[in-house]
Amino acid sequence: MSELLLAKDGQVYTGYDSLAGPQFCTPTFIGCSACIGANVVGGSVVLTVSVNTPFGGVTKSFQIGSGGSFTWQPFSKFKVVISINNFSEQGGSFSFDAGIQVCIDVPFLGWKCAGYSYHFSIPGSHLLKAAAEPSDADLTNQLILQLLLAKETNTCNCH
Repeated sequence: MSELLLAKDGQVYTGYDSLAGPQFCTPTFIGCSACIGANVVGGSVVLTVSVNTPFGGVTKSFQIGSGGSFTWQPFSKFKVVISINNFSEQGGSFSFDAGIQVCIDVPFLGWKCAGYSYHFSIPGSHLLKAAAEPSDADLTNQLILQLLLAKETNTCNCH
């Protein structure tokens, strides 16, 4: 990550600090939402889960190598259940279905959850040259590829 720059009025800045992979965010549920992003780092898939509440947010990253289910409970009254299905790797490119349940412990009613799912398709490291400083053309090609993949695979089941 590069050094944090002090923004000055009227200045134009180029470049970026880091390149993020595709991300899916849930609709707001009782004032809270969650976002799950995926990226390939060193040949492994890294999920980054962010929880957003009216009081602020928290983020945690997990490395995954296969399907399965796990729970992250950043607060005693709030938890996120993540399930990974149909995990596959072909030629350095990864795809999987991510299910995410956002759950809040409501007084006198217990845990109330809303579930969502999203299909991730992440180009491999041979397509995403984020480890080095890619040229503007490389970055533009990466963004176009991700937009096309997202358009084809956007399966938000937001009910």
